[in-house]
Amino acid sequence: MRQLLTTAFLFFAAMAVAQPESTPVKAGRTPEGIIYFLPKTELKFHLLIEKTTYRPGIFAKYAERYLQLSEIEQAEEETYRLIDCVVEQTAVRDTSKCFAVRFKGGKCETAEVHVSEDGILQAINAEPLKAPRYVPFTPSAKRSQPQSRRYLSAEILAAGSTAKVAELTASQLVDLQLHRRQLITGEADDMPKDARQLQLMLDEIDRQADAMEALFRGTLTRDTIAHTITVCPEKEVSKDVLFRLSRHIGLVDKDDLSGVPYYMTIEDLHHTTPDIFEKPLDKKNRGIYANVPGRIRVSLHRNDEQLCSFEFLAPQFGFLELRGADLFKRFQTHLQMNPLTGAIESLHADPKKP
Repeated sequence: MRQLLTTAFLFFAAMAVAQPESTPVKAGRTPEGIIYFLPKTELKFHLLIEKTTYRPGIFAKYAERYLQLSEIEQAEEETYRLIDCVVEQTAVRDTSKCFAVRFKGGKCETAEVHVSEDGILQAINAEPLKAPRYVPFTPSAKRSQPQSRRYLSAEILAAGSTAKVAELTASQLVDLQLHRRQLITGEADDMPKDARQLQLMLDEIDRQADAMEALFRGTLTRDTIAHTITVCPEKEVSKDVLFRLSRHIGLVDKDDLSGVPYYMTIEDLHHTTPDIFEKPLDKKNRGIYANVPGRIRVSLHRNDEQLCSFEFLAPQFGFLELRGADLFKRFQTHLQMNPLTGAIESLHADPKKP
């Protein structure tokens, strides 16, 4: 949202107070001036969970007898595991940091003031900076399951019992594997004329063999599921349960003991600009307030294993600074705020034209 603000104004920064939910403050232009917010950091944990579905083949119980395949599961099963976690930093307005800027008189000179849709101050006399965009996970196209029955011969399909069909299928599979070895060694009766044709024949044999073996081994289907968990940190935490993951159910409630707990730790690294820039919040202070963010480290753990760790600048772990009104009264001032932290990203002033 783009606002116009008189350059010859006096700034009266209101005390930062939390606003009741029943009477929310509407940021932007008012009859007296401008109301704006500063942001605080919100963290989005983007989880990628892999779901694996096993379906036994129709000849699973004959796998060991005819193909010497042992330990073939006979029952369908679904399992889940965490494969990735990315933490995205976003900004939301901090209702405890709401300030008012009052105009001085009816001056016609104007300056451009930009606030976001949430009322967060973005820039004055400058273009707002864009926050980096998170690229969401896009699942790949699902692979089609092998059409096993299309490769079975008429003799196999005409067999009278499941055991007989399994025996004949295993025999055909062995013949395919033998044919493949003969092609590779050059002993096959139908040897192709060139390497390209040979590769095409080998690829087709592999497709047939995989499809027929799936009748004994079964099939595995893997799907990746994206989940997002949002946290707005206000203080340090040590191994706070962020979510639980059950091997056979997937993501479950934090208090559901069927899932393995994954813990979040937030450390305040106490890394900020020296305190000489910090000024007390006083009603007499005039100017633009900005955040001086602190640095935090966010970690994800399972048991005693650290899975990932990220560092961010977070306003709620820092303090406020005040840029005086003289900058705006005597100069044409250009101010850009960091869209994620509310810190001053750039500030320069041009002398006003006579």
